[in-house]
Amino acid sequence: MNTLKVENLSYSYQNASGTQKVLDDVNAEFKAGKMYAIVGESGSGKTTLLSLISALDKLQDGDIKYNSKSLKRISGQEFRLKYVNIVFQSYNLIKYMTARENVEVASDFDGRKVDPDKYLSKVGISSEEGRRLIGKLSGGQQQRVAIARALASNSPIIMADEPTGNLDEDTEEKIIEIFKELAHKENKIVIIVTHSRQVANKADKVLTLRRGKLS
Repeated sequence: MNTLKVENLSYSYQNASGTQKVLDDVNAEFKAGKMYAIVGESGSGKTTLLSLISALDKLQDGDIKYNSKSLKRISGQEFRLKYVNIVFQSYNLIKYMTARENVEVASDFDGRKVDPDKYLSKVGISSEEGRRLIGKLSGGQQQRVAIARALASNSPIIMADEPTGNLDEDTEEKIIEIFKELAHKENKIVIIVTHSRQVANKADKVLTLRRGKLS
């Protein structure tokens, strides 16, 4: 079983007031086949934790291990290419591409070819909308494209930062069911950072980040 472990993780940054500790000796274990929600107030360190787990930021103190292999021994780029796909709150889509092309990119790295319409339709994007440039889509539609891109990837870990923030309630429910299917039926590790109590209630396990501590 694929397992992601966070061990004694601490993280600080410098600001005008001095050193600010964001994470303080955080420990957690994430297993394949489950969907996790990380909740907490704004500024509690949720996005920082997500960035460290996905190797977007470098570790300071502590360690993160995927199947017992430390991220300190895997380059961040290699880890993101092979093991993790991230749904960003800011979408991070390629503006000069269409929605379909953005989804196709998800499979380019491992040589697979996917049908982008299959994944776009799952998140409520029509064939006509899929052929539009990203800049011609609304914020909510762009969020759906970002989620479709994650669905099309072959990554064993899916991470999402507020993936339903720009979606209506009905669409939110459908998207969360898709994330649950990725965990339960495709045996992926799914980790969602969210403010939504409705999203958290759908998770197999909820972790709360408060004052740098995870419980």
